[in-house]
Amino acid sequence: MIETQEQFERAEEASGNMKRFLLVARHTHTPEAYTALSAPILRELQERERDILAYLSRSPEVVAGHEG
Repeated sequence: MIETQEQFERAEEASGNMKRFLLVARHTHTPEAYTALSAPILRELQERERDILAYLSRSPEVVAGHEG
């Protein structure tokens, strides 16, 4: 769960890195290899995106209360 702005920024950066990696891998791997490689990464991306959206859906007051 993302509770701070810093965690949010790290999650966004990690998601971007994974997406860029997958974009390159689509062109450098066979379709079968890409499917095997991408499956766990795509699951991780889904989890991160869910956490990012949950963070963004909370009101600023709720978020500020968790940032100490």
